Amino acid sequence: MTVKGLILVVDDDESVLDTTSTLLEFFGYSVIQARNGVEAISKYREERPGLVFLDVKMPKMDGYEAFFELEKEFPNAKVIFMTAHADFSKWAEAKKRHALDLIEKPYSAEQLKKLTAKFYPKN
Repeated sequence: MTVKGLILVVDDDESVLDTTSTLLEFFGYSVIQARNGVEAISKYREERPGLVFLDVKMPKMDGYEAFFELEKEFPNAKVIFMTAHADFSKWAEAKKRHALDLIEKPYSAEQLKKLTAKFYPKN
């Protein structure tokens, strides 16, 4: 069961992970964190967040691999990709499999707020 207002933020960069999490909490959401794709899948299974912000380039398992794995088990998972490396190599395939969007880092608080509200309104 999806927990209302819960968002999973996945990034191997501590500063991005913490900043994004803090902003989302400021916007009124609860946040859990993961530092790679393997951890993201595990956390998703445990917590069933309503939305995932998933970095593309990470160690152990990149964001695309994690998404494709997650999507097999949870086809309705709501995932927004984040990237600083302009890695759009698998974006078309992810989009076909219902990935919501892709936001390029660095992004502003306003961009994050609008994107979150669009795909995961609080009410």
